[in-house]
Amino acid sequence: MKKSTVLFATFLALGSTELTAHHAMEFIDLESYNTAPQGSFVFHLHHDYMVEDRDQPQLDHWELTPGFSFGITDRLMADIHGHFAKFGLGHVQGDQASRFAPMGPSPFFEALAFSLQYRLTENSPIQVAAVINYEEALPRSVDLLDGQRVFGTSLIINKPFRDHRNLLMNLHLDRDGEEMVSSWGVGYRSPLTPDAHGLSGGIEILGDFEGGYSFLPGIYFPLGMQDLIFKTGLEITPDQGVTRSNLTLMVRF
Repeated sequence: MKKSTVLFATFLALGSTELTAHHAMEFIDLESYNTAPQGSFVFHLHHDYMVEDRDQPQLDHWELTPGFSFGITDRLMADIHGHFAKFGLGHVQGDQASRFAPMGPSPFFEALAFSLQYRLTENSPIQVAAVINYEEALPRSVDLLDGQRVFGTSLIINKPFRDHRNLLMNLHLDRDGEEMVSSWGVGYRSPLTPDAHGLSGGIEILGDFEGGYSFLPGIYFPLGMQDLIFKTGLEITPDQGVTRSNLTLMVRF
């Protein structure tokens, strides 16, 4: 499972022992209020490159995350995704590291994750939804990275504005093995052109309750039609510089 130099990044980094919003409809990391309509699918594919310590490249790692979301009802959505990752030697636990020096193990499927999201309100000025998550570390992750089984819950609070702008807050509580981890996120999204359905930008602030935080500015491109969206962003930690790059492709059908 992924780690980070600070607690908030353990929640935010893809492939970390915490659970993340891979099915997010609007932002990159933040869980969105919107869900897929009943009977429709969202295919999402994410690539992340993480720098945990700029002075220790053996801790760099990347992850490819494919997944599907499905609208069970217009308010209930299920999601399943997998983590295919490459870890540097610094992530390998104990005496296992000597087996893979100096490059670390080859890429492998690290974990499978499942979630259910339900929109608690409908046609309300303040929109509220809840998510439950489960992630199962696969055997190679357990063996090499001390991967843990993770359960999580999230509360989503969204305030929509005209012209497809919105202000969003997430509150998260995750159980990673025997450890409880809480975190939060806030974000603002707005169109960048007169076309409310066109190019958009956003900023996400992601943190924990012990003072750690990072910024994730992003740009979201509709690729010719509203059902195909490309998103990209750079996560910036104030005392570390750029700590993660993200590329996301989402197709709704």
